[in-house]
Amino acid sequence: MFELNGHSREIVEKFRTFGLCEYESRVYFALQVCGKTRAGDLWKKSGVAQSRIYYTIQCLTMKGLVEITQDHPLEVRAKSFVRFANEFMNERKCVLREMEEMIEEYREVVRRNRDFVRVVV
Repeated sequence: MFELNGHSREIVEKFRTFGLCEYESRVYFALQVCGKTRAGDLWKKSGVAQSRIYYTIQCLTMKGLVEITQDHPLEVRAKSFVRFANEFMNERKCVLREMEEMIEEYREVVRRNRDFVRVVV
């Protein structure tokens, strides 16, 4: 895996806060740094086991973070990090709105039935 001023581990950990697993974080980071890369070379650049590289690419492709640019030999590139971050934030905002609506519904039930409501978590 890359060692850029000693911060590569820190960057990979930050990708993990966006819901990527260790291998996904490493591969996505390597692709962001290197650009379009063959799968056969990606395992060396990312530090991900060769036996796991194709599965990891498949997972990242399903998440919309990586696109295949060539099938034989397999070559991939990362999609924009800014786009990834924006989509992640939009998804989180939707979840927060849903939670807010649910909380408001419960507040209304409690207001109408103060004497009969007990919150159990």
